[in-house]
Amino acid sequence: QQQQQQQQQQQQQHSSPLSQEEEETEKQNSQQISFAATLIMLSSILAISPAVLTLINPALFSSSDIMADRTAWNTLLFFFSYIPGAISQVYKDHTLEAYAQPVDPDKLNMFLSLFSAIFAFLISPILYPLQGLVDTPSSPEDESTLKVETWINQYPTSQSSSNLSDGFQCFLGTLDDSVQIRGYPEEAHCDYAYVIVLLHVFSMIVISHAVGKICNAGAFKIMHKGISAGIISSVVALFFYQVFVDNVDYGVIPNMYQIICAVVLVMGSEVYHRVTLETPSFETKYP
Repeated sequence: QQQQQQQQQQQQQHSSPLSQEEEETEKQNSQQISFAATLIMLSSILAISPAVLTLINPALFSSSDIMADRTAWNTLLFFFSYIPGAISQVYKDHTLEAYAQPVDPDKLNMFLSLFSAIFAFLISPILYPLQGLVDTPSSPEDESTLKVETWINQYPTSQSSSNLSDGFQCFLGTLDDSVQIRGYPEEAHCDYAYVIVLLHVFSMIVISHAVGKICNAGAFKIMHKGISAGIISSVVALFFYQVFVDNVDYGVIPNMYQIICAVVLVMGSEVYHRVTLETPSFETKYP
């Protein structure tokens, strides 16, 4: 018994410093994660700042730097549209951790995508009027106000079914030209629409499989570097599209905001992924 007690005391003596080190390491990791999350949130605030300032106090900008009201409202709508998806992702992760059991990952993703599509189909008539958000001139020099009673009736909910049918014909390339030009408040462009849709679906499938292969191979550093490279590439590509394809330049101030936002976002992503976390694993791995 004395030997057992001595062994237990020795184990406690050896284990106590280790647990303290683990606590300190965990605390440092938590602080770094919080700092990284703060940087990412700051980048989001910087991204929508030009839109918010344009709507609140447009006098802060010169005529060459201010964006149109409609662009500002659509920017905010695009930003807030990510909130339901973020909440859904957090809830999904919480559910997988709380009710972990053997499951096929591919079937799980298939059912999640299926139910997401069904949910989007059910709420689309409610959100359909948002396509006409802000019936205002698109030129920054023109005076404009938010006319809810006007834009909310441009795409009434009662026409959502016919819009879905026209959208399917647009995808197939069979939608009549007169409907494309005069069928809706804004002109539709259906040329090669199927290419854009199929390319988007194909890219999502490829990315999903690539992430799975990278995780299974344990090459997490490559994936994290790829995320940062993807952020930079997307910012550069969208900027060139905006200036050279869409022929829109909002001026120095909004462009500087975009660059600063991208830099802060990459910094937050890098800080987050440098934290020594446990190796990611699929808790409900199929046997």
